[in-house]
Amino acid sequence: MKIKRIISLCAAAVSALTMNVTDVGAEEKSGARRIIGYLPDWSYQAYKELDFSKVTHINIAFCNPNDKGEFFCYIPDNEFHTIVETAHENGVEVFAALGGAGGCDNYLQYVDTPEEMKAFSENIMEYCEKFNLDGIDLDIELGSSDPIWNYYADWCVQLRDMCDERDMDMSTATAQWVSWKVSPETFELFDFVNVMAYDNDGDKSSHSTYEYAETCLDFFESQKKIPREKLVLGVPFYGRGYTDSGALDWNSYESFADLVSSDAANYDRDNYNGVAYNGASTMAKKTELAKEYGGIMIWEISQDAKGDMSLLKVINDTYGTASNDAMGDVNGDGAFDSADLVVLSKWIHGQNTALADWKSGDFTNDSKLDIFDLCLMRKALLDKPVEDNSIIVSDIEELFTAVRNAEPGDVIKVAPGKYNLADYNGAQKLESDAEGTQDAPITLTALYPENPPVISGSTLEHGYVIHIKGDWWVIENLVCTYSQKGIILDNSSHTIIRNCEVSNTGTEAIHLRDGSSYCTVESCYIHDTGLVTAGYGEGVYVGSAKSTTGYAFECDHNKILNCTFKNIAAEHIDIKEYTTDTEVGGCAFYGDGMTGANYAGSFIDVKGNGCHIHDNTGYRNQNPEIIAAFEVHEQVEGWGYNHLFENNTLYMDQPYSAKDTSRRMYIVDGWFSSFSVRNNKVDYGNGLELADSDDYYKCKDITYLE
Repeated sequence: MKIKRIISLCAAAVSALTMNVTDVGAEEKSGARRIIGYLPDWSYQAYKELDFSKVTHINIAFCNPNDKGEFFCYIPDNEFHTIVETAHENGVEVFAALGGAGGCDNYLQYVDTPEEMKAFSENIMEYCEKFNLDGIDLDIELGSSDPIWNYYADWCVQLRDMCDERDMDMSTATAQWVSWKVSPETFELFDFVNVMAYDNDGDKSSHSTYEYAETCLDFFESQKKIPREKLVLGVPFYGRGYTDSGALDWNSYESFADLVSSDAANYDRDNYNGVAYNGASTMAKKTELAKEYGGIMIWEISQDAKGDMSLLKVINDTYGTASNDAMGDVNGDGAFDSADLVVLSKWIHGQNTALADWKSGDFTNDSKLDIFDLCLMRKALLDKPVEDNSIIVSDIEELFTAVRNAEPGDVIKVAPGKYNLADYNGAQKLESDAEGTQDAPITLTALYPENPPVISGSTLEHGYVIHIKGDWWVIENLVCTYSQKGIILDNSSHTIIRNCEVSNTGTEAIHLRDGSSYCTVESCYIHDTGLVTAGYGEGVYVGSAKSTTGYAFECDHNKILNCTFKNIAAEHIDIKEYTTDTEVGGCAFYGDGMTGANYAGSFIDVKGNGCHIHDNTGYRNQNPEIIAAFEVHEQVEGWGYNHLFENNTLYMDQPYSAKDTSRRMYIVDGWFSSFSVRNNKVDYGNGLELADSDDYYKCKDITYLE
């Protein structure tokens, strides 16, 4: 049995006493669960039979402007007031849902100038005040080419400010096809996000499978950076049919109530006479999934069956079976661990985090959640026996020992603080050749992700912060700084580097090297590289140059996703020759640090084969050293081919160079290579000629931003 050590966090607890006290009182809806039901105005009388104890929110669908910009819905004012009053008597919040399918077509005219936008937003607030509503829900269901998205972010900022002034919440209903133009920063403005995981026309058998729910939630968590506690899973209380060709029949629509009335056995089916829907078992399974996120949303509650056949009853029964008896289990996952500490800390700091069971966090037993509860929770966690596979370290010697001697399944949790590698016998790298497995990876992570440890090298001229030479590692929630190189993987496949900050390196920050394949660098913040040798200060480096000896060149099937790069001295990402199938998606590149040294003149330099570069955003930041967003080079014959660059947004803001204004700016600059460019958007600035010639590449569907 390995020695387990837990550090004291008294200092952190004492310093936190400056936080405000948050009074929960008897109000259990502060996070016990989130069950949101849409109530359409065309069937609003369903509220008279609704058991309000089974929902936490009612969204009135839909409230929209008329031709004069005046808000209305087809619910009589007296009935609208009755719905709100009944909801409030039962502790249920009521939102106005704006838009909806077919209801957004006239919105553009009210938001396309600052004056109209302000007047329109004030009109929305007056409408909410008239009916004493608790919030608004933006359900703007328009395609990515609609011009409203050019104004949407500013509008959301304005609405957020107005909601905050009135102590109102703001949510949005969205789907993958709706969300392409909505940035992670805009999604941060919402208290929660209702994910419409239904009407999937890509499936030929069911429009709302459990697998599709997982895919949708993962998309918004990974691609749009929305914390899972803010993601609400949308489920259908209806079914859809299919055409003879297997396509979704948009004209078919059958409520769950009607399906059950046709045959009581449909209660637990998912398909009947060619109509696909969610029966009781699937709904229970989806509810279990929703408990891992921010709740569940229903379209729509008037379609539910009555009594014991009710899907809303299934949802509530499933929530009620949660193993939630453990003191401290505020996130409701059945266990008391560091994740609960993170959730409670965020909640006390006002970060709109949902609590699955706030009472389990009331350590002082005073019906309040405050800093005193947080301190006692920390102490209880420290006193709690450590799981057999967890190794909690608090000093540099323990860290080196745990990493060097790691075994499959180990979870090495590093306590807050600064760890100087040189303090361990003058070491210049934290190194291990231990191997994890697919079922039991080795994890190196922070004990408290909200307070990550800082691991520092000894010099900018030599060494690595972390050097992994084995497969199946997870490196997450760490700050790595001040070394020649940051995190280096050598012959380490299936390794994940996630949510790490890597900065202040003499050369590159992260290097996937010596045959490292099937690795993922995800949600990392990488900045300030090349402080010693600018020309070799890449953000992420994949593979090795042809002139390099001693390393295997084949570094294949790697992914770099949702990372942010700032003040990078060389290419933000350099994909070397002899590598294949590298994916770069959802990243943000800021070109302020690029020096042009060693021919670095683009965000990404591609020299391998078969790369997919998509959904990234690049900002040239008026840096004349950047001559192209992306470059493709044939450094070795047969390499530098078959790439796809799509759905990237690029802000290239100034002419190429004051020294050479005759040069053109390229989305992709490629010589003697083959690749496709499609559906990219480019702001090319004043005096700049954007290259789009077949002389250099096969070009499709380039859209120029105004």
